[in-house]
Amino acid sequence: MTLIKAEVEIRGNRPLIFNNFTIDSIPLVKEEKAGVAGNNPEEWKKTFQVTSKGQLYLNADYFFACIRAGAKYTPKGRGTMEPIVSATLQVLNDKVMLNRFLPNENEITRDNSKEVYIDVRPVSRRGVKNIRYRLATASGWEAKFIIMWENTLISRYQMEAICIDAGAYAGIGDGRKIGFGRFEIFNFNILEEKKNA
Repeated sequence: MTLIKAEVEIRGNRPLIFNNFTIDSIPLVKEEKAGVAGNNPEEWKKTFQVTSKGQLYLNADYFFACIRAGAKYTPKGRGTMEPIVSATLQVLNDKVMLNRFLPNENEITRDNSKEVYIDVRPVSRRGVKNIRYRLATASGWEAKFIIMWENTLISRYQMEAICIDAGAYAGIGDGRKIGFGRFEIFNFNILEEKKNA
């Protein structure tokens, strides 16, 4: 059994819409809300994660879920690679940094030609219509992360194909079902192979 580590570098070819869900998303105590029910223009302020230096990032579980979802499109005999990916894949970064920084609050607009902007769109769920405000970053965003897996289950070429499928068909962030968060792999570099007893 051999564990393989690879660094994966991606570039977004569609905007990435943030929708971070934390324990603060549903407060224990009722708070006064801006706007009205279903239309809160301040909602975007709780949808992203940022370092103290203003760099935007995503947690590793976003990338695990994305690669697992991409494995649905990678054939393996009569099934897919999804259960095998779930069993062996590890994303080794805690935080996956993006090449985008949060502007000052008064500089953020709804102008989607900017690198970072507020995405505003109507959404409908079970017949209820709402307006959603999410922080977003335009196409061209980049990130890199390190993955590890067991190569007797998935070869290096299969894992690269799975990552390509993840970017092309699954995406990351909010709005994936309508094509947001899609990316391409521009570097898939094997870092280490380690035999386990």
